[in-house]
Amino acid sequence: MRSLFDFSPSESLAVLRALKTVAVADGTFAVKEQAMLVASAELLGIDAEPRDLPLTTPAELAAVVTGSAARIVALKACLVMGIVDGQISPEEWKVLSAFRAALAIDEAEMHSFHALVHRHRQQTMHEYQRRLATPRLGTLYASEGWQGVMQFFPADVLSAELLRGVSHPSRDNAELALRYRQLGSLPEGTLGRELWRYYREREFAFAGEGNVPESLVHHDIIHIIAGYDTNFEGELQTLAFTAGMRQEDPFSALFLVLLQSTAGFKVAPGESVIGARVLFDPERVLAALERGRGTAVDFSQRHDYWDVMDQTVPALRERFGVLPRE
Repeated sequence: MRSLFDFSPSESLAVLRALKTVAVADGTFAVKEQAMLVASAELLGIDAEPRDLPLTTPAELAAVVTGSAARIVALKACLVMGIVDGQISPEEWKVLSAFRAALAIDEAEMHSFHALVHRHRQQTMHEYQRRLATPRLGTLYASEGWQGVMQFFPADVLSAELLRGVSHPSRDNAELALRYRQLGSLPEGTLGRELWRYYREREFAFAGEGNVPESLVHHDIIHIIAGYDTNFEGELQTLAFTAGMRQEDPFSALFLVLLQSTAGFKVAPGESVIGARVLFDPERVLAALERGRGTAVDFSQRHDYWDVMDQTVPALRERFGVLPRE
């Protein structure tokens, strides 16, 4: 089976030590930070006990991770570790900057990475908030693979993030919500009707209702046109497909979601780290990435889809050059 994260065993261990160095930069090693390290070790294929794992220096990391592509992914992993539970602290940023210098990565590029990781975190925040608000929370929580993520970001944390302005909640916009609700009157098979069905079946609020931003609609339309489900694995495939269309490295988005979910599974109610595995198929995620790269038009960059809401989904797949799923 191919790996999502193409490190050698020695590089994986070096990256894991770097992740711990970022995690403890503020002088604490909390239970959830330990859970994140356990999750990282699993995703990187390393059998290691986080509490016994030694820290590393920038020079040691650079001596092991020598390839330019591997160095970029290593720094992205460290950025994800720093931002996964909130804003990067000054102590964490100091460590990240030292790693960046040792890995010979341009400072402007690191700031660009940080913006990308922050954007992915905002989007996942919106997604979790929406799922927490649905009347079918029990079903979504228990059967669609999001329980680990939600445990890692409980409702009170999400609400606090919103109040701090991290995700810039919108006020109710009755006119906008009505416009989306009226999509249900379009013919069967059209994008608008499928979007309306997508929201109705999942009991999601429409854009314009409460804290649901219209930016989530674009993500939902990618789900519909690409044909991926909204369960956990479907979300990973959609992220990979989108990264492929944009010709982006999907590492930051995938590692962020996987790390949050796996860490969430590993924190028991009594605040102890437990053993568990997140089940996903790397082959399917990689196939979605390649399918996105083969798409003729990057439709994720459209500002809105109102001009194509009355077109059928198969017609749009043909128009955008979306390859059929294997």
